[in-house]
Amino acid sequence: MSNKISVDVVILGAGPGGYSAAIRCSYFNLKTLLVDKYNSIGGTCLHFGCIPSKTLLNIVKSIKEFDTFNKYGIFSGNLKVNIKQLLFWKHNLINKLSNNLLNIMKTNNIDIIYGIGKFVDSNSIIIEDKQHNEILVNFRYAIIATGSVPNNLLNIKFDSKYIWDSTTALNIPCIPNKLLIIGGGVIGLELANIYNILGSTVDIVEVSDQIILNLDKDMVDKLMHQMESNTLFFKLNTKISNIEIKNSQVIVQQINNKESNNINYYDNVIIAIGRKPNISHLQLEKIGIATDNNYIKVNNQMQTNINHIYAIGDVIGTPMLAHKSIHNGYIAAEVIAGKKHFFDQKVIPLVIYTNPELCWVGYTIKQAKHLNLNFKVVDFNWTNLGKAVVTNNHTGFTRLIFNKDNNCLIGGGVFGTNSSEILGELSLAIEMSCEAEDITLTSHAHPTLYESIQLAAEIYTTNFL
Repeated sequence: MSNKISVDVVILGAGPGGYSAAIRCSYFNLKTLLVDKYNSIGGTCLHFGCIPSKTLLNIVKSIKEFDTFNKYGIFSGNLKVNIKQLLFWKHNLINKLSNNLLNIMKTNNIDIIYGIGKFVDSNSIIIEDKQHNEILVNFRYAIIATGSVPNNLLNIKFDSKYIWDSTTALNIPCIPNKLLIIGGGVIGLELANIYNILGSTVDIVEVSDQIILNLDKDMVDKLMHQMESNTLFFKLNTKISNIEIKNSQVIVQQINNKESNNINYYDNVIIAIGRKPNISHLQLEKIGIATDNNYIKVNNQMQTNINHIYAIGDVIGTPMLAHKSIHNGYIAAEVIAGKKHFFDQKVIPLVIYTNPELCWVGYTIKQAKHLNLNFKVVDFNWTNLGKAVVTNNHTGFTRLIFNKDNNCLIGGGVFGTNSSEILGELSLAIEMSCEAEDITLTSHAHPTLYESIQLAAEIYTTNFL
């Protein structure tokens, strides 16, 4: 490739948002260049986030199911996990998906440069590739999709031996006897689930009085109750004041809301206190891209203050979710192509892939109260749901929130194993302004978990229509 090229669209970052935007741009016959610092397509999500974590969570789910059946004498014997083979399995899955993505890029005539790009001016970037060559790229449009990196705590240095970030943790350097996870968000909870089932005693420390602050407290309390055991503990209203390593142990000073100062000893610590935009290398200040608290400011068409430069995904703010990035990427590409499309965040689902899963889409109860909406909540417990009982999933429940003024669904959540797979109906119902009767008059297969949505809607229609 020449050291000077011109394209219609350059996309910085080949994660879900970046590669999705590239594919959509190619549909509109735009000459597109994808730039990424890694040596393969997929970004953090594929290589160090969503896919490796869900691979491990699927495996530990099987371990948990074996333990349950073993307890009742249906299975017998001891289950031994080969960590080396587990990691080999994970590595192969990631490579397979990455190669599939690369083939899609080739099929759509999307050029790729593996390297680090930074802005020279508002119509050009310089890329330093893996061979340290500099390539000047002139563009008509740019999409910034460089994702995020883990936040740090107390300026502590991550290492592979004692203090881990999520990337290191997903490579399972060892199974600690005693593990501390700092942060009760999605990443912390999923890692806690993995390591606890693999054999670690886990403490989860959260500075707030609730895990997953943006969800309703009663829902996350149910998740905490299901996760807690004699080897997994939550410590809320607790902050970390000091961490030091001594005699091959991590010494952690914890202060709770009563200002009680406790010293605890761990084999390893995972810091999972969120992520921050990965934009420091882009030289945005050189071209005057506006930011707010280190996030790139955009309008609802993904345009920055320089209207031919767009930003999507983690760099524009929370929620930092791959599917939000993908949707952002579609919008940016379509606006570049002249479509009058806009981004609406209200139907972006949230899924916590623990065992059991907890997921939500649309308004929560506290959001509905804050907006002073006239709403009604219906909970349907899975105790008498046939598919839930036969899959040992009877502690789950489905929650629907309806606007009483028009009977439309405005929010919904599901708690239980595989609940993420039935959330799509709720997302579509909210997007299409479905009324409760639209749901009840739709035949749902039996026995399934998703028929709980119909049953919950029937409770609403019986009592309120």
